[in-house]
Amino acid sequence: MEYTHYTDLNSMLQALAAGIIMGVYYDVFRFMRRMIHFSDFTVALQDIFFWLSSAVYLFFVCIRLNNGYIRIYFVLFALTGWAMYYGTLGRIIFTIFDFVINHLRGVFNKIKNCIMSILSKIYIIIKGES
Repeated sequence: MEYTHYTDLNSMLQALAAGIIMGVYYDVFRFMRRMIHFSDFTVALQDIFFWLSSAVYLFFVCIRLNNGYIRIYFVLFALTGWAMYYGTLGRIIFTIFDFVINHLRGVFNKIKNCIMSILSKIYIIIKGES
């Protein structure tokens, strides 16, 4: 395969896309952290897992697209794609997610309070008959 400037451009665009995929992947961890409280140690382990698995993913994508060559610009463009996603679309998606989660928490709290009220009344009735 002949190596041309088109090959470089294609590789750079693929690297940006790989970075965006890494950003979406990181959002999975961010969403889990928002829904479930984790200790600082667990969050650190999640971050280590994210970066190690992302590095393996990036390595294989780089090898596949560049005919076995690892090019530093590929890694830099992937990190740029991740940063672009994280700073733009990731913020928008996370804001929407926060709104939905907060709304659902309110709905679930109302349902929980209603069920607890009914159960406490049933308990009072059962206890009163004993």
